[in-house]
Amino acid sequence: MDIDYITNSGDQTAESANTMENVNVVDLRVVGFWTRFWAFIIDLAVIAMSSQIFFRVIWPAGLETTTIKSFVLINALFPGIWGSIYFVLLTMYFGQTLGKMIMGIKVISKDGSPLSWSAVAMREVVGRTLAQLLGTYLGYLICAFHPRKQALTDIIGDTYVVYTEDKKRGRWVQIPVALSANAE
Repeated sequence: MDIDYITNSGDQTAESANTMENVNVVDLRVVGFWTRFWAFIIDLAVIAMSSQIFFRVIWPAGLETTTIKSFVLINALFPGIWGSIYFVLLTMYFGQTLGKMIMGIKVISKDGSPLSWSAVAMREVVGRTLAQLLGTYLGYLICAFHPRKQALTDIIGDTYVVYTEDKKRGRWVQIPVALSANAE
């Protein structure tokens, strides 16, 4: 089931489409760079605040905060590991992080199937690592110029980021959704 259909502002011109029995096609609006940017900033704030709460409130005893080793642990290593867990678990179970929830967007599989652990791991661990390579974040900028508004994370994970509510203007993709036997 590989429907990869995109339109601009509701046009009905297909780049490619394969049709199958018992498949319904749903139009969804893909999310551009700036909305994703603000969702990511919100997520970074959540990760930073929760990391600081952990180290300042939950684990204040026994941690020397004046050494370089402890500084790296508190400000780099732990937030990086916690951030990976945050992105993987929330994307896997909800299709959204807190930033995406606030911005009204979600991650979906390119073929319309539920997100799998492997797709989420590829997107959130491998994709984010490569997208943030050397602190440049260039992998995210791809979204601004990609015809389907996909960042490197989406390309690697075979996903789209779409609005949770219908929007009138913008770029759209069609996602196949298998019909249940009861719907026939």
